Amino acid sequence: MFTGCKKEEQGSGPRIDIYLLKSFTTMVDKSTMPATISITDVVLDDIPLVSDQDIKVYVKATTTFVLSKDIQTVIQHYSSDKAFAITVDNQPVYYGVFHPLYLSSITFGLATISPLLLNNNELRIDFPTIEGNSFLQQLDNRNDSRIINALKTTNRLR
Repeated sequence: MFTGCKKEEQGSGPRIDIYLLKSFTTMVDKSTMPATISITDVVLDDIPLVSDQDIKVYVKATTTFVLSKDIQTVIQHYSSDKAFAITVDNQPVYYGVFHPLYLSSITFGLATISPLLLNNNELRIDFPTIEGNSFLQQLDNRNDSRIINALKTTNRLR
């Protein structure tokens, strides 16, 4: 008989959810180069925008959630006045804003989601950076170990 690690079924391990923020404050830190934006005073929405069971897989290389539902129709009109949180077991890991491609501004320090997606069931999360800027790279939590470990546990990491 062979023994080894058994992957947990989805729903029995750590939960990853994506919430809209009911309310939040943005802060600009001009002492950094470039100036960075952070989100504080967060209140999560009551129900997730994307719940754990909606997440089929996460592609680490492209920081893309592949979903079992069409998310495009829900977020297509969202703009930078809407923010989100990626949570593991209801604890926020990082925050971001919706950032339509027509906006010319760059939101250094925050993850972004463009509301116009290539595929209706894929949610790609970007993080504006400058090559060689280690400070910005440290702020990028898209592949935080809590997220990666939760996805590994439920066999949804690609």
